[in-house]
Amino acid sequence: MRNDSIARNSAANQPGTKRPKRIVSGAVRVLRIVVLWLAAYALYEIAQNNFDTVVPGQVYRSSRMNPDALARVIQTRHIQSVLSLIGPSLIESNAVRKSGAVYFDVSISDRHELAGAQMGKIIAAMRAAPKPQLIHCKAGADRSGLASALYCFAIDGQTAEQADRQLTVWYGHVPLIRPKVITMDNSFWRYVTNHLPPVKSAENVSADANR
Repeated sequence: MRNDSIARNSAANQPGTKRPKRIVSGAVRVLRIVVLWLAAYALYEIAQNNFDTVVPGQVYRSSRMNPDALARVIQTRHIQSVLSLIGPSLIESNAVRKSGAVYFDVSISDRHELAGAQMGKIIAAMRAAPKPQLIHCKAGADRSGLASALYCFAIDGQTAEQADRQLTVWYGHVPLIRPKVITMDNSFWRYVTNHLPPVKSAENVSADANR
């Protein structure tokens, strides 16, 4: 019995048995640092209204602002139009018009995939709106990310991969934590799939080359 106890203590003191614990402990510390950093970054973005440039001099994105903050952004960025993705607001529309800009609203949900017609309506509103334009939703993360990605792809002519950068953790778009918002990614990539030019066959490529 005494020998069994000595053997167990000896095995527990072996260097190899401590290594997995060190690895797990180190991984937990790194994870905590990453989570704290992301939380600090998210708080900073919230304080800045999650404001960012989509296409320089053309389109900007943000969270919903109070009337005073919105008026300041319109003035400093020379915004000519504001597109709200959370439905019409009389207070906001009055602030926008008082600042000399045009107000648009296309209400969408970040919990449901958008139909092609809904995305077409957003694109049409963004295309028709005077520039520079500000796009916003509640937090400036998910719906604004989808609209910005659609603008980059459908209007600005960026690749799908470039446009998809509008839907990232840097704007607070985190489907890993909020799984339902993956609907915004799914909607964007369905639009991309439905609007990519058809792939030419080898015979068509050869025929085009001979023309």
